[in-house]
Order: sequence, then C-alpha cells, then structure tokens
Amino acid sequence: MDIKDRAREQLNWLEKILHKLPGFKGYYERELRRDSDRLQREYVLKQQRKVKTGMNKVIQAAAHAKDFNLLREYDLFVREIDRSIGTLRYADQGYSGFFDLIKIREPELDKVYEQDALAMEAAEALVVEFKKLSAAPLDPSALASLREALAQIDNLFEKRTALLKGYGRGEGK
Repeated sequence: MDIKDRAREQLNWLEKILHKLPGFKGYYERELRRDSDRLQREYVLKQQRKVKTGMNKVIQAAAHAKDFNLLREYDLFVREIDRSIGTLRYADQGYSGFFDLIKIREPELDKVYEQDALAMEAAEALVVEFKKLSAAPLDPSALASLREALAQIDNLFEKRTALLKGYGRGEGK
C-alpha cells in the first residue's frame, strides 16, 4: 500500500463530506500528491543523512588510524553523498501547477511514484550497506557497494526528473 492510499484511508468524517463537494476532491488530490511527494523525498533524504552522519564517525576512526589514503576515499564519498542530498533536496516536485507549461497527468504521476518507491528501497539498501561497512575493519574497497547504492538513488531521481519534465512523453528534450 503506498502513501497516497494510506492517506485516503485516514480521512475523517469532515473530509469525507467535503470530498462530495464539486471541486474539492481535485483540490484535495493535488494536496495529497504534494504531501506524499514531499514525504517520500524526505524519507530518502533522512536515510542519506543517516549514512553521512555515520560516515563522519568512520572518518574520525580513519583519522585516528592515520590512514590518509583511506581518509581521502571516505571524504570523497561524503562529498558524493552531499551532492546527492543537494540534488534530491531541490528536485522537482511530483505534481504540476495549473499554469505550468508541462502538465503532468495521472499516468506520468504513477510512474513518478514508482520511481519514488524504488528510491526509498534504494535508500534503505544504502543504510544496510553502510551498516556492513561500519561493522567491518576500515577498508576503501568497502565503499564500492555504498557508491553503487548511492548511484542507484541518483539514477532513479534522474529518471524521475525526466518524467516530470516530459521527456518520457516525447515532450521537452
């Protein structure tokens, strides 16, 4: 069950009555889209920040071990995750406004939500891979799986952006 379905199930009696008013349902669906999009992106961001915070502790351990090559590799990964966090934070929202040039219809929104769901799973995989890295001895080769998980998140959000900009419908680029 996705986040939109859960929100619909939690309507109170007043919202159910308001849903019957002409025009309100469309307004409510638009607000629901905005909220669910924001919540999904915040979840992925939270997972990425969790890994970044943990990486700072791993970097401290590498600094104490005076392993400067390892320290450099870990620091590069933290920069990669910072870039990913910035990209995700300012990603296009999963809806279009009334006067937007490119309109996002329900089928495209469904595809966007699929990308968001996959990104949430990839973010959880990133956290799992980080837990493996932090439990093992310090090793730069352990970053490969973390980089792969982070790249998967980035790729999913690139596809999501392409969908929102209309590239998947023959519009835009």
